[in-house]
Amino acid sequence: MPRKHLIANQINKKQQSNAKLWQKLAKEIKAAVKVGGTDPETNYRLKAAIDKALTYNLSKDSINRNIYGNSNKEDDQLIEAEYEIYGPGGLGIIVRTLSDNPNRVISSLNGYISKLKGSLAKPNSVKINFQEQGIILTDLNNYHDEALLELLIDYELIDINSDEEGYEIITVPNAYYEVKKKLEAAGFKIHHSELKLIPLLYVQLTPEQNEMFERFSASCENDDDIQWIVANNQ
Repeated sequence: MPRKHLIANQINKKQQSNAKLWQKLAKEIKAAVKVGGTDPETNYRLKAAIDKALTYNLSKDSINRNIYGNSNKEDDQLIEAEYEIYGPGGLGIIVRTLSDNPNRVISSLNGYISKLKGSLAKPNSVKINFQEQGIILTDLNNYHDEALLELLIDYELIDINSDEEGYEIITVPNAYYEVKKKLEAAGFKIHHSELKLIPLLYVQLTPEQNEMFERFSASCENDDDIQWIVANNQ
């Protein structure tokens, strides 16, 4: 299997999981519009938010409502923040929040960190070990590796991996959208695509440490104020 950098959301009830995820995707779209306007061609963040929303099957109608619909008072007061965390066993975590109540965020996050036996880190002390990359998973489309490299020769790629199911193309952020368009034009089926922070180095946790991280991750996933987390565990 190709290296899958995409962390799957795991909640017992799928409908609840989808509803929670779509709510967070909608918040990200609204925040992107607030910062950069409604045109995704000039608003890089909005384009990324729409792309991710479509990947996770948020309907186009819902996307458009969140772009062009009237915002409420709560939407206007949304404040985003990023927290870097040291966990056990060399674990590094980045948490992105989007909330109208920063005090509630800090209170909740401190509780999660305490159970993790972790600590808040200084800005960029964890993030320096991550790199933003474009991840695109496709079918094989009857291409061999050399033909795919030739197709994408004009774009800055980080890596290409393949197996019997398809390709994983990893790009620098600036090449992500152009590579995706090129692949679609060539007839590739895009299974998943996303701009994502990827660890430069991974750590191997003990079973006990991994269990603590799984509980931390589940708490963050179920928290409406937390948009996403990334970590450097294998």
